[in-house]
Amino acid sequence: MKVGILTYHFSDNYGALFQAYALRKWFVDAGHDASFINYHPEHVEAGGEIDIRNLFSKNNAKVIYLRLSRLKNKWFGNSLQHDGFEQFRRDFLGIFGKQYKTAKELECAELEYDLLVCGSDQVWNPSEHFGVDPVYFLDFKIKNSGARRISYAPSFGRSELNPKYDDQIKQLLLKLDGISVREMSGVSIVKQLIGTEPVCVPDPTVLLSDYTDIIKPYEVSSSKHVFCYGLRSRAVIGDVAESIAKHFDAALYSPHNPHRRWREIGETVYPCPRQWLYLLAKAEFVVTNSFHGTALSILLNKPFVVVGLQGNRSGFNARALNLLELVGLNSRFIDAFSQEKVADLINDSINWEEVNGKLNDLRSCGASYLTQQLSCTSEAFNG
Repeated sequence: MKVGILTYHFSDNYGALFQAYALRKWFVDAGHDASFINYHPEHVEAGGEIDIRNLFSKNNAKVIYLRLSRLKNKWFGNSLQHDGFEQFRRDFLGIFGKQYKTAKELECAELEYDLLVCGSDQVWNPSEHFGVDPVYFLDFKIKNSGARRISYAPSFGRSELNPKYDDQIKQLLLKLDGISVREMSGVSIVKQLIGTEPVCVPDPTVLLSDYTDIIKPYEVSSSKHVFCYGLRSRAVIGDVAESIAKHFDAALYSPHNPHRRWREIGETVYPCPRQWLYLLAKAEFVVTNSFHGTALSILLNKPFVVVGLQGNRSGFNARALNLLELVGLNSRFIDAFSQEKVADLINDSINWEEVNGKLNDLRSCGASYLTQQLSCTSEAFNG
């Protein structure tokens, strides 16, 4: 069966690439011809177009910042790291062919698939500048008009949706043949909009139980280290990471973030996706405020702590909190720095046998949903 996947496969973001890799690999391992639809709209990462009617608006300022950051990283960033991301996309995601910037370009391509899948990642999170992108709800024409259209573990990126998007998203959801979401907050949003409760499935990274085949060594100067994967802010996570590194008398490494506007946390390193996994796997301890930093720490059975984002960013914590609750590790989350709490987390060993059992249950749930959707697709074509 020919499967087309729509997600953020183009991003130089570790989590985005690992979830893309895992979903495609699941389909390929199940015997299907799965590939990514190479859609890369301008509004994702670059922020979209500048609104000349409101030149000095906050939205325009963010668009300009994102564009300058991208150019700075392209011209002055670490070329080895950039090449590593590109190589990962080629070798492990199988990205090739034309890139599509708009829905019109997609439709003109007359793509042919039996099953279309949107997700995972925050593909259902409306952009401040662009709003809702119908393409990420599979609302576009392909050559095979009878193709089944489903979602697998998309995220709205927050616990509540801005009401101004309700009507548009409701209509897009009603066009899908199968709906699953990644978080319980997403279940609530979908049920409120269309009256039907979607399936809550795990992030695609959970579908795979072994990542050893893609890990690649990264040379560092210290014999032991703490790995800090922090996004969006240094608040709290910086203090927590430095405290834990001091406890282990270990080096503190943080992967380069082109959007960082805060003082670096420890020493900046420049791993490709495979080397990022190596640094996480070899760490004495992992400190993160990222959903995929949390997910991969759990999957690789590493001691870790999730540090909550603060203030108006706190809504992003719902994703990691949902995963922690599902595997019984709520205690690994902190939202304020405390030496006592940090010491407790370091000394509190994780029952990985119990956690892995819950991961297997989640894995079975995700695989069951996908298998059912494949069966429905097959029946539709053979019926």
